[in-house]
Amino acid sequence: MPARTTVAHEGEYYHVYNRGALRMTLFFTPFMYGLFLKLLTEFAEKCHISIIAFCLMPNHFHLLIRVEKGGSVDQFMQRLCSGYSRKINRYLSRAGTVFQGRYHIKHVANDNYFKSLCRYIHLNPVKSALAEFPSGWEYSNYLECLGKRASISGQHHVVSEMFGGASFYEAFVHDGLGSGPIDNAELAADLAEMHAL
Repeated sequence: MPARTTVAHEGEYYHVYNRGALRMTLFFTPFMYGLFLKLLTEFAEKCHISIIAFCLMPNHFHLLIRVEKGGSVDQFMQRLCSGYSRKINRYLSRAGTVFQGRYHIKHVANDNYFKSLCRYIHLNPVKSALAEFPSGWEYSNYLECLGKRASISGQHHVVSEMFGGASFYEAFVHDGLGSGPIDNAELAADLAEMHAL
């Protein structure tokens, strides 16, 4: 397993990412997506982690989180990934590894990184040709951040507030629909490192 290079601190934001073992599919059915989201909200609350933005893709997921007082990212991710693995293996009547090793984590050091990361997370389904627009992908909280769907985390407002309002965030995301490389060099480097592992 790769060594942990990022120590999560209270009050800070982090990008957390993991994928299926051998890049295999994690979520085969709507039930599986729903189960993961249920565990996500349950363990986030128990481990004092706020979910700011998320997107579940067929073989991986991205989370933008904030560590609250007494929060533990390690505990949260261990409980989330092991809990999902147990339930899905039972559901599929199989045994074996579900996730590809430990999760990956990067500190969100500034507002520009935060903004670019939010857009990257919510555009993931569009860039992967799973949806024409981010609003068309059910398994992210993009619509929650725009105030167009009930929030599962209660923290969706953080994104819209960072942009000065939901409409400004919506415009920012749509500006990235036809763009090429990620506009934040630090984020691009971090993502390249994550995907290479």
